[in-house]
This record gives sequence, structure tokens and C-alpha cells, in this order.
Amino acid sequence: MAEDSAPPVEQMALASLNDGVSTPFAKAEFSDRVLIRTILSRADGGAGLAGQTVKVGGWVKTGREQGKGSFAFLELNDGSCQANLQVIVDAAVAPLGQIVPTGACVNVEGLLKLPPEGTKQRVELRVEKVHHVGPVDPAKYPLPKTRLTLEFLRDIVHFRPRTNTISVKHSFLYIHTPIVTTSDCEGADEMFQVITLISDAEKVEKELIKNPPPSEADIEAAKAVVKEKGEAVAQLKSAKAGKAEITASVAELDKAKENLSRLEERSKLKPGIPQKDGKIDYSQDFFAHQAFLTVSGQLQVETYACAVSSVHTFGPTFRAEHSHTSRHLAEFWWWSLK
Repeated sequence: MAEDSAPPVEQMALASLNDGVSTPFAKAEFSDRVLIRTILSRADGGAGLAGQTVKVGGWVKTGREQGKGSFAFLELNDGSCQANLQVIVDAAVAPLGQIVPTGACVNVEGLLKLPPEGTKQRVELRVEKVHHVGPVDPAKYPLPKTRLTLEFLRDIVHFRPRTNTISVKHSFLYIHTPIVTTSDCEGADEMFQVITLISDAEKVEKELIKNPPPSEADIEAAKAVVKEKGEAVAQLKSAKAGKAEITASVAELDKAKENLSRLEERSKLKPGIPQKDGKIDYSQDFFAHQAFLTVSGQLQVETYACAVSSVHTFGPTFRAEHSHTSRHLAEFWWWSLK
């Protein structure tokens, strides 16, 4: 998307009916949804838009029922900025139990109003219609309301975009999707595999040819030496020998143990690719499981689309299709817009 294809964020945020345009808001691309950024990033925090009817959509960051369940406050975020829009929903408009949980996805329409004096919000949305609700199970949704560490988010990478570590600064956020992946996005199983076991096996075979592994007799002999050195240390301690003599004997024992350990480790070296239960043992590979060159970034970019709304990616993809026609490429660049 060209840089000059859309007005600056400040210009969009300050647009009003007095500007001579048909709408006071900058709507999302390909949608009549108004970006929360264009409301809250105004100099007046959106207060000047009070009285306007808008349609917004996003994910509930926090929600709470008030007035004995008669209405609910929602903190709604659509990914266009880190700030949340306060939304008020009456129980008569929608079942509050579905929209209050953190992570619920809603698309609502209502009237922007000035909040009561003394509150931190400059504007809030009083919902008149709920067009869509994507409910979540609060017991299974992994993101709590508390501040999260990056270490915690690494275990749930596909939910990381829903946190404040990422936010949109333009109409569409550009996502760099991984080239090496463990997922088969399109399920065709025609993927180039990334594997280090083959080169590792070749190195082991060369090493075994150059330096053959120890025999059982070699290992037994090394064990006998360890036993002998251990008995010698025990005898010196029993005889209350001098400290220097015992220290020297213990050093010999340690060397014998190290030699035995090296021999036992080398005896485990086997030629060929490691296997387990008749299959390749990928737990010994670089990534500890199968890995491939990506066939598409769509799967990864969809996790961002479910967090910051408008995203796109442009990057290399690889297909291991056994076809040499002009319609089948082993490598090409793919643009995906969500």
C-alpha cells in the first residue's frame, strides 16, 4: 500500500462534519467499522464526537457487570491503537454473560456520549445494537487481565498479538511470518523439509571410520581401572594417609572415571539417522521435531488478524511439487491480506 494512499493519522482523527466530508470518521479498509484510533487519538480524546452514531468492533480486554446485572462496562480494543474504548451495554440489548469475558469478540453500534465528570474517559459508547458476538470460554482463555511476561507469552505465541506488545500504526499492519515452520498451512504435505539429522549422521559415520567405537572389552577394562582406583583411595583414607597422597589418588580416580564416561558415550554412537519405534527420531534433530520451509504465511498472519484486525504479509513461500511447468514454482513470493 502506497504511503500517500491514505491521509495522516492526525488528519483522520481530527476529521469532523464541519470539514465538509460525508463522515466524521476514518473507517476501516473494506468495512464500515470505525477504527477506535480515529476516535481516541483526537486532541479532545473523542469528546468532540459526542452525539455521533458509530459502529466499532474488537476484543474485550476487560469487562464487568454493574447494577445487579442490568448493564456492563467493556474495555474494547480493535488493535488500531493501544488505548481502549469504554463501551456500555444494557442487558436488554445483549446477554451480558457472553460479552463480558476477556477475549470475547464483539461488533457493536451505538451513540458516543460524554461520560460523567470525574472519570478518566473523555468519551464512551452507549451500545444500541450488537451485530455480532464471538464468545470465549473464560475457563480456557489463556490471557488473564494481569500484566504478562514475554516468557509466558512464548508458550502461547498465537495469542501474543492480543497483548499490548503489538499495535497497529497504519491501516494494515505488516507481519513478518516465519520461513522455517512446523505447520503445514495448506495440508498438501508438499513441503521442503529442514533437517540436520542427515548432516549429523554423516559426521558420525566419518568419525567412526576414523576412530572406531570402543569394544565391550575396552569398557570393562575401564570399569576395572575405576574400581581399582576407588579401592586405592578407600585404603589410603582407612590408613589415614597424608592429605597430599590422598589428593593424588583421588585425582587418578577422577581421570579413570572421565575416561570411562568418554568410552561409554562413544559406544552409543551408531551410524545412520537415529530412529525410535521404527521411525526417524526427530527429538534429536535441531528443532526437536519436524520442521519445513513455509508453504504460506496465512496461518501465522491469521493469529494477528484475530487481534489487530487488519494485517498483511509478503514473503517467500516454498512448494516441493514434482512438476516442472510454468504454473508450479519451487519458490515464489506470496502476498496475503486479512
